[in-house]
Amino acid sequence: MKAFITTLTLSISILSFLLLGSCGEEHASEPSVARVSAIAIHDDSGRLAKEFHVRLANEFAVTEITDSSFIKLVDLDARYVVWSKTLVKLPGTACNHEEGEHHHHDHVAEAQLENLSDEALLELQEAIQAELMIIINDLDVLVSQK
Repeated sequence: MKAFITTLTLSISILSFLLLGSCGEEHASEPSVARVSAIAIHDDSGRLAKEFHVRLANEFAVTEITDSSFIKLVDLDARYVVWSKTLVKLPGTACNHEEGEHHHHDHVAEAQLENLSDEALLELQEAIQAELMIIINDLDVLVSQK
């Protein structure tokens, strides 16, 4: 958990630094390779997050509250909730919610992302996905120990 918080804090710091240093930068009309990659990683993170959430729900369904792993599942869920707030819609992309899915966007975060260079946006998406992979790995370890 401490590593997650440290990495999340580092990611937020990098984002803040990049936001301050990239104001006024124009984006080309054709998306760059970095922007296309950032969007692909973002979409992949969304897919992985949905798969993780389903797996986590399935684990909750088969784990008794008195089981020692239950509290670890609760911790993973809390980490996922915090992580999910970092995955905001990228500027210039379409909304891709499925029918019945909660439809909410952090417009302030989206506006701040518009100020990032394509390379900075790619780095940010890589960091966000890396955090998700840590959470997924921790679930894999927990499940393998059952």
